[in-house]
Amino acid sequence: MTFGAARKRGGRAVSNAYRNWKRGGCALLRPYSLLATVFVTVAAGGSPATGQARDQNSGVVDVALAVPLSGPRQGFGHAVRARIELAAGEINARGGILGRPLRVEVNDDACNREGARNTAEAIIGNPAHPVVVIGHPCPGAAVEAASLYQQAGILFLAAGVRHPDLTLRRAGPLVFRAAGRDDRQGHDAGQRLRELAGPDGGTVIIHDRTTMSRGLAEAAKAAAKTDAAALSQTLTIVSSERDYGATVTAVAAMRPKAVLFVGFPAEAAIVIRQLRLAGITVPVLLNDAMANEEFVRHADGLLDDTVEVMMPVSISRDTIEDSETADALAASDAAAALMLWREAAIAVDSTDGERVAERLTASRAHLEEIGFTREGDADCASFAPFRRAGSVWRRVIAGTAGGRRGSNENPSRDASSLR
Repeated sequence: MTFGAARKRGGRAVSNAYRNWKRGGCALLRPYSLLATVFVTVAAGGSPATGQARDQNSGVVDVALAVPLSGPRQGFGHAVRARIELAAGEINARGGILGRPLRVEVNDDACNREGARNTAEAIIGNPAHPVVVIGHPCPGAAVEAASLYQQAGILFLAAGVRHPDLTLRRAGPLVFRAAGRDDRQGHDAGQRLRELAGPDGGTVIIHDRTTMSRGLAEAAKAAAKTDAAALSQTLTIVSSERDYGATVTAVAAMRPKAVLFVGFPAEAAIVIRQLRLAGITVPVLLNDAMANEEFVRHADGLLDDTVEVMMPVSISRDTIEDSETADALAASDAAAALMLWREAAIAVDSTDGERVAERLTASRAHLEEIGFTREGDADCASFAPFRRAGSVWRRVIAGTAGGRRGSNENPSRDASSLR
């Protein structure tokens, strides 16, 4: 789905942030677990806008949450709101922000551009002067609001927005994506493919020739390349066929240590079944089109610990082990965004948007900590591998090849389907 993202510039530039927004690095931050409750207000409107620096001496710290609370995506918004309330409650239980309590103002953006613009204008004009805006999880709404917040000098952490346009056409250095990116699946799959195959193991990528699959395959091939290993070999199939024996024979001749299949459920299940029948038991990694019950039905009996599916994940370090719905992902991202903002504000001893933004893109002391790139993207995985465990998908622990690596040393031997 394509969202227009024409950037609207104008008004006062935030000079210090603009001078520094291309500095590299990531933030020295880590979110916490969530508990407790928080006092929340629901906004219905606002007064004239202000772009001035936020008052550091007021009694409370106001944070604006913008989510759809009406329309077809209202369930999405309510999920995000619930998690933010829990996160804000924990912050207040820990002493608030710089000794002051946190107050969250909830705003309905209706998950559309007009609603987002109206909401942004109300937030900017709010006498409470929110120091940060979190949310706008619908991509079109986030892109529409981003330029307004940038112009007003308000820090904006777009939580749950995975469409690339937000940062590809970034409105300025006060705009950050607190979420993964949907266009990073190929890259993340390629890294996992290399992990499964080992540093010098051969890999094969199979795709169905569609534009989407070709793009994912090319990105994965680039990401899987190392100095010690040859480029992944690529095979293509025609979708809707019932027999991919020729493809399996080609895979056997290539003797890979791991295989990536990019396509759709029916074809994926046929390829995996025929690989196993041919005695090729190496790990098989699949794209997120397989993250559904259709694939589970097609691949009945095949989903052991050598089969993994790439799925979108939250930036939160406290994300649950099981796969999450889109609503839950956005909620996790929003809670992580609030915690990351808190850590940055404490680190610079200020809630000023420019200073916090600089901290968010500062160098990290530890690689496992969440940071942001100079383009404003969260510097962590957008997708991760999952394995089927009973009736759920479970995330694979990072850094592990896992499962039985398998072998195709004798691909001609008989083999029954797994389980």
